[in-house]
Amino acid sequence: MTHPTTTQRQSDNQVAVSVRGDVRGIAAKTVLRRAYALLDALELRGVELSIVLCDDPFIRGLNRDFRHKDRATDVLAFAADAGDDAPWHAGEMHLLGDVIISVETAKRQAERAGHTLRKECVFLLIHGVLHLLGHTHEADEDEALMDSETARLLALLVPGS
Repeated sequence: MTHPTTTQRQSDNQVAVSVRGDVRGIAAKTVLRRAYALLDALELRGVELSIVLCDDPFIRGLNRDFRHKDRATDVLAFAADAGDDAPWHAGEMHLLGDVIISVETAKRQAERAGHTLRKECVFLLIHGVLHLLGHTHEADEDEALMDSETARLLALLVPGS
């Protein structure tokens, strides 16, 4: 099942949220609002971000095709300008990339963690965007930095976290 894309331009950024597959429990507009708040918290201006809320079969196909792992995962991030060191110019939009979130997997993770689906989806959105910005969790110090930044942003976007 494919739903229309929800797109909005705000604060010099543009975010599009689309739904692929059988997705229930979180509205695209909720994710859209949190995405703009996230870009603002990161002090990003002039970026375009695409978000896909999907089910497990959809993300499993992407994970298989792009990462050669034939299983569903919670979030995938595809940077648009990987390796592009060209400077940003005032007034130009910069395509940040795509964040794909499996709402099915997020529901299971939220239940295990004892928090809401909204909080889990925001956590996954933050995680994906940080990857688009070059953060990794390959080395222990990188993982510690990413965890710290994720916690800071989650507290801003989901008060009481």
